[in-house]
Amino acid sequence: MSEKPPQPFGTFQQWGERLNAYLQRVRDKLNWKEPLSRATENGMLLWDNGNEYPVVSLNDEWVPLHTGGATYSYGYFVDTTDQTCTTVDTATEVSWNTDVVSQNISIDGTDSTKINFAKTGTYSITFTAELYSSSSNTKTFYFWPKVNGTEYANTTMVVTLHSNGQAKTISRAAVFHMNAGDYLQAFWAVDDLDTKLDAVAATAFAPAAPSVTLSVIEVSNS
Repeated sequence: MSEKPPQPFGTFQQWGERLNAYLQRVRDKLNWKEPLSRATENGMLLWDNGNEYPVVSLNDEWVPLHTGGATYSYGYFVDTTDQTCTTVDTATEVSWNTDVVSQNISIDGTDSTKINFAKTGTYSITFTAELYSSSSNTKTFYFWPKVNGTEYANTTMVVTLHSNGQAKTISRAAVFHMNAGDYLQAFWAVDDLDTKLDAVAATAFAPAAPSVTLSVIEVSNS
């Protein structure tokens, strides 16, 4: 609970000294968000001690202003190997082999195609892939997400390559609500097997490029 100001007992000078010391201690502190705190007026700033971040009132809700802390969730995952499909027009899981940095989000220990979420929240998720064509046939790539094995409408990316040796990077960002214990997967398919998700080796002047990347940032804890 927030510190309370000193009571007016003793002489005025003594109380004034205690009051001045109190103001010096608390002048930069936020009041704590209590169970009965109401966001009835926009712009009120409080400290949410349970979640370890400040919140601001907006349209009758407390909106997090994330600054870090043990409950803040994020992750950046990559795969450093080439990936291929074995059958045309068949859904194939994208796999991940490197957890670059993360908190409360992780690659599943027994299934490297799954990204596990330990905390309920709303997340901004960005997926990228390095596409490569090894023939002059026209070929089409398809990419889409699944949450707990379920597809979402209107989420597929479709890209076509036409030339031998042609390469292209694709990317898309979306917002997902995830519950604690949920998992996310990326799937892809092609109509021609002369394709791959290409992990590019490092050069003398640039680091390696992973075949796929996934960036996850928590934007709300509800």
